[in-house]
Amino acid sequence: MSHSNTCVSQASKDFRASQETLVDIFERIERFFRRLETYTGVPPTPEMTHIIIQIMVEVLSILGIATDEITQGRTSE
Repeated sequence: MSHSNTCVSQASKDFRASQETLVDIFERIERFFRRLETYTGVPPTPEMTHIIIQIMVEVLSILGIATDEITQGRTSE
């Protein structure tokens, strides 16, 4: 296999892995929002407000990690 074929093959594997990672991230965010939807159907108690805030913090954390990974991937190219 030539060097260019090896590079294309590796790039393809990296792209697939990135896609799988993004799908995983969006699935996790979806689960958080499904949980959030459950809590927003009733008037919030202080405890529920705390849980809703925790869910939103987790979503923001996941988005921050994803952004960092994408940024690092672009800079390493």
